[in-house]
Amino acid sequence: MLKKKRFLILFIVLISIVFFFFMLKDDGEIKRDNIEMGYKTNDESQQIINPQNKVDRNKEVIVSTHFKDNLGKEKQNKNFTLKLDNIKDKSNVLMEETITNDEGTSGYEFKISPGKLSAGKYQISLYRDNNLSVEKVFTFK
Repeated sequence: MLKKKRFLILFIVLISIVFFFFMLKDDGEIKRDNIEMGYKTNDESQQIINPQNKVDRNKEVIVSTHFKDNLGKEKQNKNFTLKLDNIKDKSNVLMEETITNDEGTSGYEFKISPGKLSAGKYQISLYRDNNLSVEKVFTFK
């Protein structure tokens, strides 16, 4: 009887480990909305190589947003809105872009040309149907 209990406990522990391994495994699915900045994009994954929070304003900067897939939820977001503003004066929106959520929309990418913005801190905010999803503060040096 004691051997059966030990075997049962060992079996449960092993099943738990296997279950957690598969649950925590990165399958490439985006876990949440994200904003990244950098200078180069990986062609296969469409993600920024070496994302940074401090970028050189004299180089062309790539801003990449990735949208979490919300399949299975009853309400699909109709659009995403990106806003770029100066951290000191948030009422001064420097860029606002609305992205329609069509089937297969998984992200959006845009470039900031060299010298377009002055040095300082800026914030990019991503909204899902007018609700803030994620914001990213970055510095142009």
